[in-house]
Amino acid sequence: MRNLTLDRNGIEGLPLKLLITAVVMGISIPAVLAAWSNVEKVQTENSLRSEINYLILRIRQVHRAGPGNSVTVDVNLDSGMFTSIEHVLVGDGLQSQWRSTIRWKLGGESEQVIPIDDGIPVVGNDGKAFRLTEGHSSLYLEVKKEESGLVFVEISVQD
Repeated sequence: MRNLTLDRNGIEGLPLKLLITAVVMGISIPAVLAAWSNVEKVQTENSLRSEINYLILRIRQVHRAGPGNSVTVDVNLDSGMFTSIEHVLVGDGLQSQWRSTIRWKLGGESEQVIPIDDGIPVVGNDGKAFRLTEGHSSLYLEVKKEESGLVFVEISVQD
């Protein structure tokens, strides 16, 4: 067995080292969480923009095909741990100024508006803006023609 000597500094040094470690961690944790939150917000926004651009591409394709044509589109909207998607609204009523736009809002941010190329009118199957929900959605896009001759895309959830 080794011969150990009593070191009175060890008794005082250990709690002091633990206290210093706790203070340093307490100071750095908020900075780490803020950076993580910011990175996650950027990733959520980029993912959302990508899904919206894909939806716009599919709207343009089916609209070009003309009345009576339809397509199914899968969209995946994921919020992060710190960032939530408050709403995504596609189109609006045929008389609305928002009929050729996609509007979206992340928690704590201002609403963003992306125009649908070529001013293609999009309306939900209830005649209003179509609200996308978080998670995976299978959407049905169908091109229709109004009595006035206006060609538009109707969007609904695929059954």
